[in-house]
Amino acid sequence: MNAKLPSFLNFQSADDLIRLGSDYDCGYLASQNDVMKSDVLISLGINDNWSFEEDFISMRDIEVFAYDASMSEKHFFKQFKRSFRNLNSKFTLHWFKTWKNYKKFFSQKRVHHIEKFVGLNSNNKIYCTLSSIFNDTDKQNIFLKCDIEGWEYRFLDTIIKNQNRICGLVIEFHDFDIHLEKIKDFVKNFDLKIAHIHANNTAQIRSSDDLPLVMELTFSKYCNFLNSAELPHKLDMPTSKNIPEINLVIKK
Repeated sequence: MNAKLPSFLNFQSADDLIRLGSDYDCGYLASQNDVMKSDVLISLGINDNWSFEEDFISMRDIEVFAYDASMSEKHFFKQFKRSFRNLNSKFTLHWFKTWKNYKKFFSQKRVHHIEKFVGLNSNNKIYCTLSSIFNDTDKQNIFLKCDIEGWEYRFLDTIIKNQNRICGLVIEFHDFDIHLEKIKDFVKNFDLKIAHIHANNTAQIRSSDDLPLVMELTFSKYCNFLNSAELPHKLDMPTSKNIPEINLVIKK
């Protein structure tokens, strides 16, 4: 599949990209320099896959703050019991492993799961703002990962306001077509430069202009840049292995 991106996304690839996370979905490319210079990893959205966070701290022994109110140890154990009662051996094994892996990873002193959704200023305690998260840490080299379903647009301004404290950003933009101008303004005003781009191949491509509707962008503070963009990168993998990868072309 082929897709086209607007010219404001023209970029030069980082020369030190590494893949963090699992094969296919939940794996992202980031600058190794950014990882090694980071003081803390703040991760927004983990669902049932925290392989990115596992790989990250295997390289850089720092604290992780993972925000997601959609899951918990209790949630995974309930899923395991439900699949067991339904005699579905495939899902029983999946949820048992997920439950055990959750307990193992998040029992570490340096790893914290905060059961909150990020982005909404609400009296409901299940929500918090990104501003409050930045205010709660004194770290100056923050690596930020945003893998959430549309909430990212609520706090783009907060990322800009705190850009001097961010050393790396991996962010997945949903509904790319609807929010194109917001994304354009963000790229223009964000001091960190795009180091890599990848399209999520589980999303559609708009037929009128071949625009992909879910995009993964990596921004870097400390990398060295090549003279060209490497698309696809040799470490790229399709989000779904059962669907052809999206080949990207950036308009001039």
